[in-house]
Amino acid sequence: MPDVLLIFHIIISLALIGIILLQGPKGEGLGAIGGSARMFHGPRPRETLMTRVTAACSVLFVVTSATLAYLSLR
Repeated sequence: MPDVLLIFHIIISLALIGIILLQGPKGEGLGAIGGSARMFHGPRPRETLMTRVTAACSVLFVVTSATLAYLSLR
């Protein structure tokens, strides 16, 4: 069981690295301080999909990390 979970954890971590690297820069820079023109435009569909996939992978990463830590204490 721990070996399968460890392999799954490694796959999730590599996927999370890849997903984060695929995301483009936000391009706000100093414009975020005084209010950006981006406020008037909604997020693009690709950005919302990538944000959701990143969030899902990060939650899975935390859950597998906590489970592996718990199993190592037993």
